[in-house]
Amino acid sequence: MELIPVPHSPTLQLLVAPSSFQRKAAITFIAELAQTGPVRVLDGGNRLDILSLNRELRRKDLLLYTALEHVQVARAFTCYQMTTLLEQPAPGGIPTLVLNLLTTFQDENAPLLERLRLLETSLYHLQKNARHSPVLLIVHPQPTEEPFLARIRETADRVWVFEPHHPAIQFSLF
Repeated sequence: MELIPVPHSPTLQLLVAPSSFQRKAAITFIAELAQTGPVRVLDGGNRLDILSLNRELRRKDLLLYTALEHVQVARAFTCYQMTTLLEQPAPGGIPTLVLNLLTTFQDENAPLLERLRLLETSLYHLQKNARHSPVLLIVHPQPTEEPFLARIRETADRVWVFEPHHPAIQFSLF
């Protein structure tokens, strides 16, 4: 994860990456930030792997329970829940990681216009929070999420994009 600096200054950053890289990056960022103080994690895809986080914290030789006390996790399963979580500012300007934001906006029970309205509200609160503390969005977008992702990219101060690596296939002549 040395390619992406851990966000310490007030900005809104977006990391777009394949699922496997995204999970490793999230764990690395959380562990890094938990070393120095509290970090708020908003999980929209219910994919935060606490066991991997425990392993990463132990690998860094941190006091496990102290570091885990620094990690504040909230989960959202719908766009309504995610918007509500984002409306609450991070206490004391602590860093916020938002995992799989787009997943919550794929709720087909909510009309598209309502989801777009809630996305705008969420982005407003993310920008507002990013004025006082670092905010990092980590997403692995699906093709159906492209309109939402485009709007998030416009809003972010910095965007990091990692494409999956597909090794070249050599065909045999015979």
